[in-house]
Amino acid sequence: MQLIALPDTFNLIGNDALIVMKAEDTHQAVCVTKDALAGVQAAPDPRWLPQDLSVLELIASRKFDHGEIAFDGRIWITAKDVQNWHKMTRH
Repeated sequence: MQLIALPDTFNLIGNDALIVMKAEDTHQAVCVTKDALAGVQAAPDPRWLPQDLSVLELIASRKFDHGEIAFDGRIWITAKDVQNWHKMTRH
């Protein structure tokens, strides 16, 4: 299921970001670590919205489809997830 970030839902909590994404009638909280944000931005700065949200949407969608939802009901995107995405897209 393709998750899409809702406008104006990018919030910083400490060094991590919280983004609300939606697919059909489902709303999903997605937490993105500071290191993961740095992996998708040209100039890493966790205070600003990533320039390419589609990368985070694709990673979150894959994790959602595979049931990779944390005990707190959120999907967590880490630097390792971004690195794996980069490896998959280079092939």
